[in-house]
Amino acid sequence: MRYLIKLVAPALLICILYSFRQEDGTLSEERAGIAYYHFSHVRDTTRASNKWEEDFQLAFGPQQSVYLSATKRRQDSMHRAAFEEAERTNSITVNMGAWRPVTEEAVYINEQALLVNRSFRRANYLIKEPLEEIAWQISTETKQLLSYTCQKASGTVKGRAYTAWFTTDIPASFGPWKLHGLPGLILEAYDNANRIRFTCTRIETDTALPEGLSLNPPADATHTTNIAFLRMEAAYREGLLANAGNSDDVTVDNATINGQQMKAANTKPQLNYPLELPTKK
Repeated sequence: MRYLIKLVAPALLICILYSFRQEDGTLSEERAGIAYYHFSHVRDTTRASNKWEEDFQLAFGPQQSVYLSATKRRQDSMHRAAFEEAERTNSITVNMGAWRPVTEEAVYINEQALLVNRSFRRANYLIKEPLEEIAWQISTETKQLLSYTCQKASGTVKGRAYTAWFTTDIPASFGPWKLHGLPGLILEAYDNANRIRFTCTRIETDTALPEGLSLNPPADATHTTNIAFLRMEAAYREGLLANAGNSDDVTVDNATINGQQMKAANTKPQLNYPLELPTKK
């Protein structure tokens, strides 16, 4: 795999910093519950030991929730701090530290709809999906998770069969990702092949939402469809490829990080076990 690094002109530093501040510039007064999850996903079944792992957070109220990447929020915060330090010292060098790919989208659920917020070139887009009624089968089997008594349920979500463990001690009908509709908060869920797993690691109740986080989707978001959004992304990628021969990008095949030599990967992992299966028509 080859990596492209854009050389950013110092004049752009203030613009980027300003866009960060606009995104997180106000402190929300909402109070909600917050559940933290560790997510594990075997995307490539030919390399089962190479799992995608990421931390997420679910903020929820009585009638709505938002689920997004906690890893992304931490990474964005570190990058924002790096830009602020560069601005403070008038430096043209920005130490961005480590960077890892993260989930960019956020999932909003309320009583009427499921909305997926995706960003593209720093603009927000909202994709509305049917709020499917999951036919959960609730069992009498129980177990303890994070000192909560949880009950077992099974159902099909986005084409995959899941086992979920929920607690009525927290009577919120939400869970990680697009899992919802049980009479209590879902603390653990995994698909039948055990290649997708959500594990709650911590819960906060009746707490102030962190800065920049709201249960409501971005007010400035443009409503679109999944097909239209994917077409827009594809058109942009095609434009980049068409101009690749004329670009001034720097191609890096090797890099030294903390004294350790790193080589670019020669093969890209397959995505043969997606999170969602295509809808049958």
